[in-house]
Amino acid sequence: MENEATITNKYINPKDVVKYLLYRYSFDGEPITNLKIQKLLYYVYVWDLVINKERCFEEKFQAWPNGPVLPSMYQALKNYGAAPLSTDFLEVDTPTLEEYESKLKGNMGEQLINIIDQVYEKYGIKSAFELVALTHNEAPWIKARQELEVSEKTANEIADEDILSFYGKEQA
Repeated sequence: MENEATITNKYINPKDVVKYLLYRYSFDGEPITNLKIQKLLYYVYVWDLVINKERCFEEKFQAWPNGPVLPSMYQALKNYGAAPLSTDFLEVDTPTLEEYESKLKGNMGEQLINIIDQVYEKYGIKSAFELVALTHNEAPWIKARQELEVSEKTANEIADEDILSFYGKEQA
């Protein structure tokens, strides 16, 4: 596809994005669940792909019944169930929070941090269920779930070209 040829791959560990988002939420006093973090990760992936023409994660999102999911992060966080993620997940290993934040930002780079911050501002105020509803009304998830029952499980991936086609229009 035309769009895919221009996409570069600068993969980062999605766990670093989760840590950064959880770090930001810890200052707001806002609990965040696995369900919500999955949708925020998806929008980080989407906007990095659309704006920078880069895939920030090697793994692609799957069109699960409750919206887009990055399976590796779901596995890493599933023990929390529907409960908020614990700040223990941050694995703080620096003497100060400033050093920790700097280390996280260094792992991801300024471009991606800007996107994560924008996603946090735009989507972070929505509840997990508002984000589920939002993704359920967007073409990339819908297309990946074609002909599946509402609650049917699938490993269907959400295609990058569908993301670029749908969300790219919002940038035009």
